[in-house]
Amino acid sequence: MIPVLGIPYLLFVNIFFLVILNPSKYIAMAKLVDDQFVRKTNDFALELYKQIISVDKKNVVISPFSISTCLSFAAMGAAGSTAEELFSAMKYGTASEKEKVAESYGNVLANLDSNKSLKTANKMYIMEKYSVKQKFRDIAVEKFRSDAEHINFTENSQAAKTINSWVEQKTNDKIKDLISPDVLDENTRMVLVNAIHFKGTWAHQFNPDVTRPMPFWISATESVDVPMMNTKKHFKHGVFEDLGLAALELTYSDSDVSMLILLPNERDGLAKLEDNMASIDIPNMLTKMYSQEVELFLPKFKIEFDIDLKDTLEKLGMGKMFTDQADFSDMLEQAEPLKVSNVVHKAFIEVNEEGAEAAAATAAVVRMKRSCQLVTPFHANRPFVCIIQIQTRIIFIGKITNPDRSHGRHEEL
Repeated sequence: MIPVLGIPYLLFVNIFFLVILNPSKYIAMAKLVDDQFVRKTNDFALELYKQIISVDKKNVVISPFSISTCLSFAAMGAAGSTAEELFSAMKYGTASEKEKVAESYGNVLANLDSNKSLKTANKMYIMEKYSVKQKFRDIAVEKFRSDAEHINFTENSQAAKTINSWVEQKTNDKIKDLISPDVLDENTRMVLVNAIHFKGTWAHQFNPDVTRPMPFWISATESVDVPMMNTKKHFKHGVFEDLGLAALELTYSDSDVSMLILLPNERDGLAKLEDNMASIDIPNMLTKMYSQEVELFLPKFKIEFDIDLKDTLEKLGMGKMFTDQADFSDMLEQAEPLKVSNVVHKAFIEVNEEGAEAAAATAAVVRMKRSCQLVTPFHANRPFVCIIQIQTRIIFIGKITNPDRSHGRHEEL
């Protein structure tokens, strides 16, 4: 995190947190957002997820929506080849799409204004005595709904406290001390922060009285006992033999949010499923799923996950912003060279009888074959992928490899 001498730097912080509280009405967010933009952000989400899981075999949970929002916000201040790299890697095309991307994010965030279930916030912390270029400020305020605050990063302890207090407020005091004072110094010029908070309850809640220990297969031959929830209701369900999986959608009460579970046919089939993620088309998959009575077994789980995304983003083609060749000349009035020092992401998810907490979703629609059984079994008793989506837009994606280790535990790269 130590910058190259003489190069002021930016620190992008990305926070995602979810907590289950009381039921609340969710208002659709995507009516003004074109399908092409949603598809592009989903494509980036899947590539991001695949890159992260390629180096981590444990439980993983990320919010691609939060990450892409933060990176897109930063891209508005990039220029030259740095901007081209960012827009290409995030699947937007070229930097000539800057205004169109900003407009799309403006539409997404505008639709969240009256949403009681999902809240997102952006914030700019700017070094005192420095000023943001007017065009970047206009985009930040009008499209990314970002507040701005001047701060003295030289007083790094107080600066970290200020930023962390904002994070705690936006995440209901669930994420504390996110920024360490030692990542801030006299070379810091700006910190961009994005925070997401979601709360939701199942449309069909599980009865806690029937939750009981059952085997969860962590490999083809080894299992652990975990708290397994159980219910028998009508859910959208589909079997996709060509992908070697079954899919089931759980909806949230009074909401356009849903969780899609992708369950491999085999106990050790998760790796094959993840290899096929790029070919999965969620909107198409959902059209091939039908409501039927399902006997559902789903483990309770809780995961915390955090990661410095620098290595991941470099591998995805966004390396230039971390180098001395970075160009963020569209950001500040002062003619100083700027680069990114690191991008930090933190996520939390909990699934229990009442509901689930999340923000991101993936999908793929493949040919489905309907079951001929009157009651279809869906036993999530082996590693699986779960996706939380809003009208097919990925908000959260994760993999559960061992609920026993994840419940109340911290998973970190």
